[in-house]
Amino acid sequence: MNKFPMKLPAIKIEQPLGDFYVVSIPAEILLKVCYTIRAEILDEFEEPSVSHVGTFINKLVGNQRITSKSRLDEIKRYTETVDASFPNSIILGVNYSTDGTLVTDENVRWDIEHKDNGFYYLIIPTEERLASIIDGQHRVFGFTNSNRKDMELLCSVYLDLPLAYHGRIFTNININQRRVDKNLAYNLFQFDMEQGEPSSWSPETLAVYFTRVLSEDENSPLRGKIKLGVVNGTSNSTISMASIIDGILSLITSNPKTDRDILQTKKVSEGRDRNMLLNTPSKAPLRKLYLNNKDKTLFDIIFEFLNSVVNNLWKYGVFKKTLGIQACFDFLKIICENEGYNHLDINRLIEKASYINFDDPFFGVQSKLRVRIKNTLIVASGIKVLSDLSIKNDADYLEYKRLLMNI
Repeated sequence: MNKFPMKLPAIKIEQPLGDFYVVSIPAEILLKVCYTIRAEILDEFEEPSVSHVGTFINKLVGNQRITSKSRLDEIKRYTETVDASFPNSIILGVNYSTDGTLVTDENVRWDIEHKDNGFYYLIIPTEERLASIIDGQHRVFGFTNSNRKDMELLCSVYLDLPLAYHGRIFTNININQRRVDKNLAYNLFQFDMEQGEPSSWSPETLAVYFTRVLSEDENSPLRGKIKLGVVNGTSNSTISMASIIDGILSLITSNPKTDRDILQTKKVSEGRDRNMLLNTPSKAPLRKLYLNNKDKTLFDIIFEFLNSVVNNLWKYGVFKKTLGIQACFDFLKIICENEGYNHLDINRLIEKASYINFDDPFFGVQSKLRVRIKNTLIVASGIKVLSDLSIKNDADYLEYKRLLMNI
């Protein structure tokens, strides 16, 4: 039996980003009309989308991670239980075709019918796939092989919302939740790059841009070594994009979410810029460079540091992993706090640590790897002496002393 066109009761919700409509839609209908755009980097995109500090980065499209078969099977089994319940909303952005084109044909696009009594109806004319799932893809596609496809699901529907905002909503929902690959969530900050000038970028957006440059620029010491976490990412490295971004963030902000929330109290068109953060407390050592839009200087410090790490320490396997890179950024933060970024001789400090055998079994304990690398770099570089460090374990203290005995 043909269920289209469908006319479903809806509640209008007005919020700053835009209006959306809350509606109940059967799972079997969602399976017909929904799709996802997987997040991917378009390496061959004709016009690179963003250029800053002298470097272009490639276009990013989509906002969804790849579906997990085990997760789909788990949801399918749950849908068939006697107490199945899905109270959270599926979020849809509608009236875009699967290639990302806005649909203008009135015969197929979704619409809202407004009645005089304040009631609304969502009109779905056909089963053409015009509903992009912003959040909830596993819940929807978990019904694919279920015998409970008639189950009603709560949906929040945005009509004609630009695709860049699909990514922003997904990021705001998932950035602090473990169930989503943090690399993917961070990548979606690229959509903010395309909305305004760099002076309007949050610390997260700037850190994402720097990391993408470090991954792609032909002169970068980390080119091809960073796992971007999205489709078409070419790296097989074990260094995660998130570890680089978190390291950069530690230099310019004490609370990325607070900075982002303050900036987003204004639209770009209303004059959003970093001056809005001048009164926000932060102990990050390079905060002033960020606030003063000295992005080139900030990038050069990070670039020089990572270049020295690769030249002097890359022979040791621990530095080619996420924990090793995190320890390096911990070290850079201490350098900037103790030396001051105007007087850095980063290469000299790292060269002084290059004689340490970081392949020693002492660095083989994963749970202690990050702090052991950081402490060793601090002492070997001469920034502090071993007795300055708070090493409570006597056995660890003796191991540090053995490794650093030539100082």
